Formats: sequence, structure tokens, C-alpha cells
Amino acid sequence: MTKVDAWIYTQVTTFSDATTIAIVGPADKRNLWNEFNAIDRLTVNMYDYDPQRACDEIITADVVFDIELKEELIINYACEKMWPLGRIYKDREFILVGDNEKHNGDCNPIISNKMMVEQNHIKEIWSFTELTRWQGKYFMVYGCN
Repeated sequence: MTKVDAWIYTQVTTFSDATTIAIVGPADKRNLWNEFNAIDRLTVNMYDYDPQRACDEIITADVVFDIELKEELIINYACEKMWPLGRIYKDREFILVGDNEKHNGDCNPIISNKMMVEQNHIKEIWSFTELTRWQGKYFMVYGCN
């Protein structure tokens, strides 16, 4: 399990009462999906718009324009690649992950945890951290709006 996955797993299993989880933009990350599905109280769905990520476990849909997420907790692995989901989905728990590496396709470059909090209208912050990445940082926030 990566350091990012381990941090997310700890937040969910220690602090969250959610029984339904949406993992958005997981790319090739399946560890958390497997770990959360092993917990009886949790129902977990993965969403990724990129057709290259299509597989049986992933719902290939745009969570901004195509469908409405119903899950209580939204884990967004790719805040730098999409419109802030907290502006669309209200009264939810969020775990937000973004990086500052400015890859091609990053329409929403993340520069800090504060930026993700403000963009997603997070009202209560329960936990946050930063992790070093090879060319930048991961920013991670857990809270609700």
C-alpha cells in the first residue's frame, strides 16, 4: 500500500461513519478498493472518466457532467484533473488528494491543502497532510462541506 493509500485508509477506518464510498480518478490504484471491499460495512464504487482505465471494477463516467454520485464519502484522487467536486456535491465527507506536478491535462493545478479546502467549500477539516512526491508534493485533506 502506498503512503497516500495508507493515509486514506487510516482516515476512513478510524474516523468515518460512512457506509458508502466513491473513489474518483483512481487511475491504476486498486489497493484501497480491495481493502475497503474486505470491510463488511462498506460499499465501494470506483469512477474514472479515462477509457484507458476501463475494467469490471470501474464505472467509466464523468462525475462532473454524466452522473450524480450518491455515496456518503467521496475520495478524489485527482483534484488537479477536474472541477472541485465539493462545489457540486454538498453535505458529504471528502478525502481530497492533489499534486503540484503540473502534468499535461491538469486543468486545476493544486498548490496547497488550503486551496483544496477553499475550492471544495470544506467547512470542517478533520485531518490534512502533505507527502513528498518525486517532482513535487501530494496535498491531502479529509473533511466535510
